[in-house]
Amino acid sequence: MGLFTKTEQEDKAQLDAFQQISEICALVATALNEHDLLEKSLQQIMRLVGATRGSIFLLDPDGKDLTLQTAIGLKKDEQKQMIKKMGEGIIGHVAKRKLPIVVDDIETDDRFHDFKARKSYRTPSFICAPLIIKDRLIGVINITDKESGLRFTKNEMQLLDFLSSQIALNHRRIELYQKFKNIVRETQTLKDRLGQSDQEAQNLKKQIHIHERLATIGKLAGGIAHEFNNPLDGVMRYTNLCLEHIKDDEVVRGYLLEIKHGLNRMANIVKNLLACSRNELPRGEQRINFQQALERSLAGVHTDIEHKNIKVEKKIEGNIPLIRDLGLERILANIIRNAVEAIESDSGKITIEAGCQNDTLHIKIDDTGVGIPAGDGERIFEPFYTTKSINKGCGLGLTIVGEIVKAYNGKIHVKSDPGKQTTFFVDLPLQ
Repeated sequence: MGLFTKTEQEDKAQLDAFQQISEICALVATALNEHDLLEKSLQQIMRLVGATRGSIFLLDPDGKDLTLQTAIGLKKDEQKQMIKKMGEGIIGHVAKRKLPIVVDDIETDDRFHDFKARKSYRTPSFICAPLIIKDRLIGVINITDKESGLRFTKNEMQLLDFLSSQIALNHRRIELYQKFKNIVRETQTLKDRLGQSDQEAQNLKKQIHIHERLATIGKLAGGIAHEFNNPLDGVMRYTNLCLEHIKDDEVVRGYLLEIKHGLNRMANIVKNLLACSRNELPRGEQRINFQQALERSLAGVHTDIEHKNIKVEKKIEGNIPLIRDLGLERILANIIRNAVEAIESDSGKITIEAGCQNDTLHIKIDDTGVGIPAGDGERIFEPFYTTKSINKGCGLGLTIVGEIVKAYNGKIHVKSDPGKQTTFFVDLPLQ
């Protein structure tokens, strides 16, 4: 009889996998140059999925071709001047679409009917993922030839996609760090540019710091996603089954609907963390009604508003057209929730104004809360910056708001009178 039962073995394997993922994230976060980052990342990922062949290609500055940067399991003559064009083979396919894929059998996959795999491949299965920051392609990572001879799975593709986002973030961090070092070197010889270079250096140091924080969010988000998604899916499924069977008991049905609403909020928290870590946002194919988005945002804090006896005044113009859905509701929900939490005493007030002018949606949200400490107006959009107690927030809400406003090519700024009020101004172009 074995030392572990099957369930215990599965749990132990999952814990080992999480430990390896954590080690990979820690490793890429300490890389000091591009070569070490790519080479060590590829080695660790191949070890994690049990592969014997892998490669990382980076996009050339002209944005047309991808050039091999590092490879394991390829012969030296195969590596020389290896270049892939957009749309060519598996790597070009992933680069063009900016989406990860898993290939079960390259010989029978209709997406690659013109692709001829090298005879040196041991297995016909591949996983491949893009290295992306926001919508900017940096490169592609390709893994094949499982040592066991088995095919890759969708879960392994998703794992590769998550780790590729960490590589991309740290690649950007290294780029910024190299640029920062170059500026420091310039300041030593160009004294007349010292003031300007020092300011650029400070800005770059700040960007590096922010990207390091975003990489930390990525590690946190990945762990939460893996830990929460399966149990959340199970609880949601059984809640829906209960709703199907409870037809007449309106009280119990109401309780179940509240449970479902809470589960959806938990799922959105995980989604927001992942979106923030990878700078991903909706693509805006759909459009959203401002009034409906506002009402849903207010509904999320309805209990707190009633409990604190807060008056909500709305001044919404009637001519607001549908707007691209890049996250408008998340902007409103985060700012309104902050306003509610800032009001400490009874009978506070939140005023929401919105209207269109010159093809721009202007939003103004004012509260009579405690305000923002003097000098902190710019810092509130930085990851993890918060003045709230630990049980009220971790400092990601306004970071997400800032990223969404950027996606709209909009503007956001805040005015605050400490101890009296805070006003957020958001301008979102309609076109």
